[in-house]
Amino acid sequence: MSLLTNLGRVVASEEILPSVDESIANEPATSLMLMLSADLHWRRKEWQAAADAALRLLEERPKDFHALSIVATSYGHLQQFDAAYPYAERLALATPPRWKAIKTLIALLTFFKLATAKGRANFRNTMLRCDQEARADRDALVWAQELISVRKAANDTVVA
Repeated sequence: MSLLTNLGRVVASEEILPSVDESIANEPATSLMLMLSADLHWRRKEWQAAADAALRLLEERPKDFHALSIVATSYGHLQQFDAAYPYAERLALATPPRWKAIKTLIALLTFFKLATAKGRANFRNTMLRCDQEARADRDALVWAQELISVRKAANDTVVA
């Protein structure tokens, strides 16, 4: 499922957000719909909505790297560092997505489209989007580790 979810991160357009949110409101929410909602709200800088959707996903998949990343960084953007901290700790222990596998899958799915200039341009753009998402995952992990370090340093100072 995480392969499909991460593929959605790369190819989903913000234009589908109203449909995704309507689907979540009217039907039992699937993991994929919750992740798409969280990711699209996060891209739009709608931090609370992103966190809310990701928190619902974490009820089903408590170790989901991207959901943990969205919750921790959304709370960070909202300046709610105490709320972000436990998710940052969990994020630091989670397994990041395997972007090479996702890029390979995309290459296989789009192989025949590479014969055209438009197909090659779309492929390059999709690969760039994968690289951007991988970089965002690394940045979120670094931010979480910094938050943990700051918190531990503050606690060490209080104890001493």
